[in-house]
Amino acid sequence: MLSKKYCIIIFLSVLNLTFILFGNVNAESNKKEGFKEWTVICYLAGDNFLDWFMKENMKELIKAGSSDNVNVIAFLDTTDDETKIFEVNKDDLVRVPTRIVNYSWTESELNTGDPGTFINYASWAVREYPAKKYFVILGGYGEGWIGLMHDMNNGQGETDILSLNELEYGLKAISKEIYAVNGNEKIDVLGLDACYMGMLEVMYQVKDYADYLVSSENEEALDGWPYDKLIETIINNPEMDSSLFSTSIVDTYLDSVKGNPSEMSNVLTLSVVNLELIGEVVKEIDILSSLLLELKSENTKKLMLVERITNKFHINAHIAGKYVPYCVLLDLNDFVRSLRVGMVKNRQVSDLVRRLSKLLSDVITMERHQMLNGEQDIGIGGISLYFAGMDTNAYRDNSFSVDTHWDEYITASRDIGRKIDKNSSYFQTDN
Repeated sequence: MLSKKYCIIIFLSVLNLTFILFGNVNAESNKKEGFKEWTVICYLAGDNFLDWFMKENMKELIKAGSSDNVNVIAFLDTTDDETKIFEVNKDDLVRVPTRIVNYSWTESELNTGDPGTFINYASWAVREYPAKKYFVILGGYGEGWIGLMHDMNNGQGETDILSLNELEYGLKAISKEIYAVNGNEKIDVLGLDACYMGMLEVMYQVKDYADYLVSSENEEALDGWPYDKLIETIINNPEMDSSLFSTSIVDTYLDSVKGNPSEMSNVLTLSVVNLELIGEVVKEIDILSSLLLELKSENTKKLMLVERITNKFHINAHIAGKYVPYCVLLDLNDFVRSLRVGMVKNRQVSDLVRRLSKLLSDVITMERHQMLNGEQDIGIGGISLYFAGMDTNAYRDNSFSVDTHWDEYITASRDIGRKIDKNSSYFQTDN
């Protein structure tokens, strides 16, 4: 039998081992107990024609404010030549001097198109307002795969834009900051409150740095999302998880708009995607685009008809008082449905689009859109994909294009289309 002395030694050794194994876990748990449930980090780019609307968004934030369980922080850049950072409380703002965020920010005008601005502000907010969950929302002008957060005065009187590569760079840095604070590896909910950001190309670029992405395939309302109602949702239910909160954003936005538009270009859309599965979707798109390239020469008319009947969105430029389209986007779900019908006799395509359709139903956790006047279903699914535009060469540089054959497929479609006279009877006979 062991002596009392040895029993004490063994007990102390076990106790020490237990502390080593579980001490860090308990310390992390205790650390999180002092955190609020949510921190909302708003990055609002209004140094452009959205100036007035961004200021209205700030008024909405003040209506909701922060609470015992929710922090609300806002970065606001407008045409006033002065960037402001606020701690947002209900019916009150506490202005934070920009030099507190970054001592090198001696100038009052900051550039929202500079990833360094985004990183410095959001990383500071993560550290200073620790939380169990983070909602990062970027509000401003969007151009899909081209970029977002346009700044018409970057401090040197020039225009800048946050490209997809720069957005990814920023989100990567912010995710690392979140991990250092609460141990989570990703932003819980990423909201892109900007036009045309619901593209597969965008999702692929940000997939490693957020759990859920909320974005729109089409143009958004000029005043964007109703920020007061979004924040009130988590103030009233702070323990709401990321999945449920992201889907509530969709309902809150679509419930806030009235009536139905008469044109596709005016249909408001919003969707939530589970970014964890986006890599699988992109792999399937790569296989599909390679297969369609092989079939293109023998099925030219069938594939052109599929492309023609698929629902499309147009990114427009406002030139001389008119909206001029310069990018054409396909609705991915509708493209898959059209392929299923148009290529029904091809077993390879049928099997692939059936598999892709099932995967998309898992990836898109929520999608809503307005109806066109007099129509019930207009075939909008929640994710768009670039099809044609004025700058196809630049498109080849994004990560999605590099990792798939989609850009080769749309280039082949464009080249064939150029050879066909618009006034010919090409589609009147079978292929």
